[in-house]
Amino acid sequence: MVEKEEKYIPIVRWVGSKKRILDKILKNVPEEFEDYYEPFVGGGIVFLYMPYENKVILNDSNKDLMNLYKRIKNNSKELIKKVDKYEKDYLAHKESDRKDAYLDIRDKFNKLKGKYTLDRAALYISINKTGFSGLFQINKDGILTTGYGRVKNPKFYKKDQIEKFSKKLKGVKLMNTDYRKALKNATKGDFIYLDPPYVPDDLNEYNMKYTKDCWTENDFLDLVDLVEDLDKRGCYVMLSNSDSKFIRKHFPKKNYTIVKIPIHRSLSPNMDYRGYQHELLIMNY
Repeated sequence: MVEKEEKYIPIVRWVGSKKRILDKILKNVPEEFEDYYEPFVGGGIVFLYMPYENKVILNDSNKDLMNLYKRIKNNSKELIKKVDKYEKDYLAHKESDRKDAYLDIRDKFNKLKGKYTLDRAALYISINKTGFSGLFQINKDGILTTGYGRVKNPKFYKKDQIEKFSKKLKGVKLMNTDYRKALKNATKGDFIYLDPPYVPDDLNEYNMKYTKDCWTENDFLDLVDLVEDLDKRGCYVMLSNSDSKFIRKHFPKKNYTIVKIPIHRSLSPNMDYRGYQHELLIMNY
């Protein structure tokens, strides 16, 4: 359980982070629950502050993210040494030469395609801190294409941050599979927080691709089916998603508790759609 005075910082920059609405999420967590599942863990901010008492199961489809978390859990000292070296090498370059230094890091990462090693985990952090907006863009061939981010004097890591994260992960089950498989054993009394890709909202059909696999309407319909199945199992379910026609249709107020939250969008490619809009917290309890 997280004590009030504890402060945690996610290890990676994450597009779609729930940091800004974390208080709303925590305010709506069930008072008591059994095991905790987070099948789209992402940057992990919700997990870090979730007041769990029992087992925790974390999953994400991003292989590099889960490789990193496994290394933090089991090899944190070795990981810190490697990241420290990459940071010092990068910062030793003049600012005018840092784009080349970034491209060198990215090239090293791509040469480890399919090899989820400790070194690849260290390179993943390095790219996350120096690439454009913390994005992780993989093409159809499995090659990282994220551009240079022009981050001035980035800090790749904080030793105490990784150590605290490592401590939090002790006893936590880490998975890298389809979210439905990750929830196969969820049962009555368990709590599941779902933060899947968002349905494009009513104004803007832009949807950020977190992995090389982009969700289709059928994928979103599968999610609806899963929530209904978890409800029948007696699980507590909280879902984050867009304030869209699709979501409102499939999660009607008569069946779900819905909290509407104002958000600030800054990554829309259309300037007219940047600014404050809304997203929803949907609960079956």
